[in-house]
Amino acid sequence: MTLKQLEAFHWAATAANFLLAAERLHVSQSTLSKRIAELELQLGTALFDRSGHRAVLTEAGKSLLPHARRMLAYVDEMRSLVGDRSGLRGHCRFGVGELAALTWLPDLVALTRTTYPELVLEAEVDLGATLEQRLQAGELDFAVVAGYSSRSGIASEAIAQVRFAWTAAPQLVGRHRLISADLLQQVALVTMPAAAGPTRMLEDWLARNDLAVSRRITCNNLAAVASLIAAGVGLGLFPNAWLPHMTARDAVVELRGRPALPALEYTFQRRRDDSRPLLAHMRELVGRTVDFTKPSPLW
Repeated sequence: MTLKQLEAFHWAATAANFLLAAERLHVSQSTLSKRIAELELQLGTALFDRSGHRAVLTEAGKSLLPHARRMLAYVDEMRSLVGDRSGLRGHCRFGVGELAALTWLPDLVALTRTTYPELVLEAEVDLGATLEQRLQAGELDFAVVAGYSSRSGIASEAIAQVRFAWTAAPQLVGRHRLISADLLQQVALVTMPAAAGPTRMLEDWLARNDLAVSRRITCNNLAAVASLIAAGVGLGLFPNAWLPHMTARDAVVELRGRPALPALEYTFQRRRDDSRPLLAHMRELVGRTVDFTKPSPLW
């Protein structure tokens, strides 16, 4: 029995399919299958039932999985102990939203390269709901997402709060500075898609205050949303950190909502069944670099 065989079994058991498991280990699918077959031969039992459309764990496979997790975790701990922090190696694929990518992601990558020079990072930028799905499927090691996951298999730990403000181009709203039912009927609302954390927060705020929107313009790029708002296409939300520069040059004005928009909680998310030391170390580095108050380089 080898560590490579246990790694192949672990990822095949926890990822959505064998192809994804092979991608996580950076090997071919045939190599992954060969390692699993070798492990099954040594153990004298099948670990996967391959009779259906998708391979599923047998009872023996289910029994072996927690032991394989512990063995791999011990190996990571030994590498970290013997090689100090440089013991972390391999690949770490994680996901963040666009706001993180435009603010503190470069700091996280730089700190990780200094602290763990043998660890290769693969950052994915996407909408929060999509990142949660990919985390659940085993495509990602962790994600930093707006809000708490409702998925039972994902653990969410609060790391930061972000506040947003209502904004619009001065020429669009004139002297209006208060979000009202009339204004929302007259002016289009520019937002990210429904899967984005800020949009989920906004929709909840509108529903709780019994406000309806007549026209919506949806864009999946936060910087583009900000540009549309500044261009006078409609009103929408800006991260507070982006406001000073934009209001200083009269690109937008801040509008007031009553009650005020709630702070949006961002969380570090990981799968509950993943206890690798890698995640604890990356959670530490995220905590040291996360800073949503940094102004976007685009503004």
